[in-house]
Amino acid sequence: MASATRETLLRQARGLATSAVIASGGIPVFNSPGKESTPRRFCVVGSGPAGMYAADRLLAAFGEDARVDVIEKLPTPFGLVRSGVAPDHAGTKSVVNRFDGILRDPRVTYLGNVSFGEHVGLDDLYARYSATVLCYGAEGDKKLGVPGEDLPGSHSAREFVGWYNGDPRCVKDLDAPMRRALACAEGDTAVIFGLGNVAVDCARMLLRAPEHLASTDVCQHALEALRRSTVRRVVMVGRRGVAQGAFSPKELRELLNLPGVRVTVDPMELALEPEDEADLAAHRPRRRAYEAIVKSIESPPAGVEADLKAGGGRELVLKFLRSPTEFLPSDDGENSVRSVDLAVNRLEGAAGSRKAVPTGEKERVDRVSLVLRSVGYKGLPAKGVKEGFPFDHERGVVPNVAGRVMEKMGGYPTHVTGVYVAGWLKRGPSGIIGTNLHCAEETVESIAEDAGNGRLRRPDYRFKGKGVRPLLESRGVRVVDAEGWGRIDAAERAAGEAAGKPREKFVSVDSMVRTALAIGEN
Repeated sequence: MASATRETLLRQARGLATSAVIASGGIPVFNSPGKESTPRRFCVVGSGPAGMYAADRLLAAFGEDARVDVIEKLPTPFGLVRSGVAPDHAGTKSVVNRFDGILRDPRVTYLGNVSFGEHVGLDDLYARYSATVLCYGAEGDKKLGVPGEDLPGSHSAREFVGWYNGDPRCVKDLDAPMRRALACAEGDTAVIFGLGNVAVDCARMLLRAPEHLASTDVCQHALEALRRSTVRRVVMVGRRGVAQGAFSPKELRELLNLPGVRVTVDPMELALEPEDEADLAAHRPRRRAYEAIVKSIESPPAGVEADLKAGGGRELVLKFLRSPTEFLPSDDGENSVRSVDLAVNRLEGAAGSRKAVPTGEKERVDRVSLVLRSVGYKGLPAKGVKEGFPFDHERGVVPNVAGRVMEKMGGYPTHVTGVYVAGWLKRGPSGIIGTNLHCAEETVESIAEDAGNGRLRRPDYRFKGKGVRPLLESRGVRVVDAEGWGRIDAAERAAGEAAGKPREKFVSVDSMVRTALAIGEN
């Protein structure tokens, strides 16, 4: 979009809405000859990076006329920045300073501890907002689809990451099973399926010496479990070759260079066919990652072999060209995963489209106490919408064009008036934190364009432009606002300072809410 055109749209979005009615169903929209008499109120569902950037862009696009309510399921905001970024990557989390400033803008109302679908539905939002932006992310996990995948000791990487980062849902469900798996006397091996950055984070957390995590914001329950961990070997498994790995060079080098960790790779798996050479030539980050692996094999850290022989070292095994076929249970009565069977693959196809094909060979990894599946997040349909609301179950996204939610009417795609989408729910689980800024910008440009053309919803006048908070309070929802989040934040920082770390997170919703609402004080 040309800058002049964009500026025109943004000016229109600040109140110069023209008369328009959507032909399909006569849905009410803005129909004002001049500037709206009251500020336009928007709702953003989800306070992760996509939601926060969407709120920020709405404020920028609509200026003083904007009022933005941000709904979040947990009492605490910021989604995967809080519960997904590894504790030893504090620099990545610094973006929360910007997000916190957005929440404290007087035009923004934070509504935490509000479950979309349970406490409030899309129909409730239709009646109160000019536009709603769905940004609740990808809350599911892709499965491997092999026998034994659901045995005790087998978890998704998302669950593991949430556990050590203090996501209350993961801590509640996973703390006891994770402690058992990490302290298993019969197993010293963790197997991670996937070769992306989330898998790399998981491997690093399992292999890094716990004393190097003590000064981070890793949760205390996880630090204690990692200190008692019997895991000494982490096996990372990828179905394709070394030239097709999805990890980024920086994160991979950090893992490969961990003190006291030996890196093991079958030399045959590092051999490159012409198609692999072409893949590496076309993708510089993959080339750098490949070179980092080769270097780690040729120049292992000093003393690591002696540490391993003395029983104090740890080992990272990279297995390429392998696919899981079955998880096998222990025979100790607990029925936990203890072995993993793998199929050996070979690659076929041209550069850029190499596919893994089984060779018929098989191998087994024994003494397994923990399996983590890191093969992708998956978006889920919202519970707060009526049956038939558009959702692509295969891709795990809401069908959209430039952020406008689309449904088929009479065989043709039609915009669901006033409903938009951003983030992983819009494009699938890909990209880095900053990717969500461009994603949100595109969506808000669509909202601004629709505002200029009179194609936003007109909130019901009976609600007097107050948004959804009065409804939530009437339903007995214990809403955590920005002030309440500030109390949680201050309490966590104070507890962290006493322990010599940035913060000590609350790991239960109840403790968060009680702190936010100052329940029990005085």
